[in-house]
Amino acid sequence: MLPKINTLLYACDLENQTQSAIELVFSLALTHQAKIVLMHVMEPLNPQAASMIHNYISDDVLETMRNEANSHVQQRMNTLLKEFIERHQDELSELTIEPETLITSGLPAEAIQQAAQQQGADLIIMNSRTHSTIGQMVLGSTANKVVHSSDIPVMVVPIK
Repeated sequence: MLPKINTLLYACDLENQTQSAIELVFSLALTHQAKIVLMHVMEPLNPQAASMIHNYISDDVLETMRNEANSHVQQRMNTLLKEFIERHQDELSELTIEPETLITSGLPAEAIQQAAQQQGADLIIMNSRTHSTIGQMVLGSTANKVVHSSDIPVMVVPIK
């Protein structure tokens, strides 16, 4: 039996160059009548930065800043979806499941895989920027980490 795609997890960094990836996500959702979960991962501060910030900013202020950052990201995600759907409303008229958004925090590769498992995703779709070979060997990339450790299929859309 061929695998069924019911849920697509689109891990998006919310940069401006996501057009080709989001088009592919919606095309697959239409083809498979699948649910789209648009997710974004908020990376934690490194320990040194977190320590410095805690020395100067109270926990209440930090919590307010986190909430404002989450609200800003949620607004960007909603705007991205709204503008895309409005621009392609004729083509997307048969989309039966409204896209969902998800904001998580943590190390991106781990957070993406955890979200995919929690959402019951059948396919992870993500962007990957073009990096030099040396840059990938030294730094690695989130997409590379997810591809090599995921239990479900991962589709990587190159952004140049």
